[in-house]
Amino acid sequence: MGVLHGLLVAGAIGLIAVAPCLVCLLLIHADEMLERGMRGLRRAVRKLGRRREREPGWRDGPVRRWWHMSWAGRALHTVAATPAPVPAVPPIEQLAGDLRRLNRLRMGVATRSQVWFNAVQRAYDEALRVACVQLGIEQYLDEVSGVDLEVERLRVEGELQRAGLALRDAGAQQR
Repeated sequence: MGVLHGLLVAGAIGLIAVAPCLVCLLLIHADEMLERGMRGLRRAVRKLGRRREREPGWRDGPVRRWWHMSWAGRALHTVAATPAPVPAVPPIEQLAGDLRRLNRLRMGVATRSQVWFNAVQRAYDEALRVACVQLGIEQYLDEVSGVDLEVERLRVEGELQRAGLALRDAGAQQR
């Protein structure tokens, strides 16, 4: 009886010492375990949905109605049914970086070859057009040519800078 009592006391002391560590580990990894559980549940629901789509009559059955009325069914249906929106144009930050890069090319390397210069110039004009569309600025880069195109390009650059888009690097000189 004394040995049993000693083991019980030792086990209780060990449990008191280990329990806080177990609770901390559970708290640290709870978000990962929850995410894995939800991912597995979503995968199972998708697999079940694909299998049941092939089976005739399930779409109108009581199980489907019950599942869509439950909170889990609605949540998983909306998560699985709504694809992430794909932007039609690049983000304005990426566009500003592209404009700065193309401007550096336009002023530096692109002056060595006429073909290269024209390609960089067309890419720069296209990036200016997209930036104007995103910021709601009127541009007529498609409608003019020659010196008028240069003037329009300068006007558009000024409008974009006035709208807050940095087209030049901080230390770059204006040429």
